[in-house]
Amino acid sequence: MSDPAAAATQPAGERSWLTARERGTVFGIKALFTLATLAGRRATAPIVAMVALWYALFDRRARAASRAWLERVRGRPARFRDVYRHLRNFAQVTLDKVFLLTDRTRGMTFTRTGQELLAPLLANERGAMLLGAHLGSHEALSHGSESEGMSVEVLGYVANARMINALMGQLNPRHQARVIDIAGNPIDVMARVQDALEHRRMVVAMADRTGLDSRVVTAQFFGSEAPFAGGPFLMAAVLRCPVYLVFALYTAPNRYDLYMEKFADRIELPRKDRDGALRQWVQRYAERVEHFARLAPDNWFNFYDFWAPPVATHKKHRGAEPTPTQ
Repeated sequence: MSDPAAAATQPAGERSWLTARERGTVFGIKALFTLATLAGRRATAPIVAMVALWYALFDRRARAASRAWLERVRGRPARFRDVYRHLRNFAQVTLDKVFLLTDRTRGMTFTRTGQELLAPLLANERGAMLLGAHLGSHEALSHGSESEGMSVEVLGYVANARMINALMGQLNPRHQARVIDIAGNPIDVMARVQDALEHRRMVVAMADRTGLDSRVVTAQFFGSEAPFAGGPFLMAAVLRCPVYLVFALYTAPNRYDLYMEKFADRIELPRKDRDGALRQWVQRYAERVEHFARLAPDNWFNFYDFWAPPVATHKKHRGAEPTPTQ
C-alpha cells in the first residue's frame, strides 16, 4: 500500500502527495491481497492490526502526520491510541478494496444518505460530476452502483499507486476501465470525461489534492488557508454538468456510511470575475469537506502537510485546461 508518511521524508519545499511512493515489495503487497482473497476479511484483521501498530510504533513521520491532523481537528493532544486507530483505518480501508472490487461484502454494512438523489440523476439525459475527497473509501462509493443502473468512472493519478492499481485490475478488469488517468494528455482527459457524461455515466473527481492540477485555489479549512485543486470546478463549468458531493466514511469494524448531496445544478464562472467565482465554489467545497471530516477524523488519508503551499514541480502541466487531481 502507499506509505502514509513517505511525503514527509522529502526535503522541505519538496513535500507533496505526488512524492509518496508505495511501501513494500510487489511480492508483499500481492501476498497480502491474495491472502485477503482466499481467507476473507476476518482472517486478515490481525495483519491489518500489526501493520498499523508497526507504523504507529516505528515510523515517526507517519505518527507525526497523523497526530498533527488529529490535534487540529479535535483541538486536543492526540494520544497514541488515536494515532493507531487512524493508521489502522487507513490500512483497513486500503485492504477493503479487495472485497469491494470482488463483490465479497458479506458481513459489511452500508448505509446511504441522499440516495433519493439517484433517481433524477439516472433519469437525466447526461451524467454528472461527483466531487469527493481523500476521506474514507473511493471504492465504497461505487458499491451497488451497477445494480442501481449507475455507471461510475474515477479521475485518478495512476502512477502514485501503480502496484495496487495493477492488482486491482487483476481482481476486477473493469476497475482499470473505470479509471481516467489525469496524468495523460489534458485534451484526451477532457474528451473522455465528456464522453462519459454524454453516455449518462458519473465521473468522480477529488478536489482536495493539488500537484498535477493546472489551477490551485486556496480556501479556509480548519481555521487556516489550504490549497485545493481548481481543475474539477473548471471542468464542470466547461462541461456544464450538474455536480454532487459524495463521501463514504468508514466505521470499524465493518460499516461504510455513504453520503450524497447536491452541490450545484451548474457551476457558473462569469467572465468579469472568474477568479472570484471560482474561489467561492472552492470555499463551499472546503466547508463541506470539513463538515464530513469532523464526522470521521480518522478517515482523513492525506498523510502530508495539507496546509503547506504547493510546489511548482510539474510545470509542464501548467496552463493545461483543466485537469482534476485525485
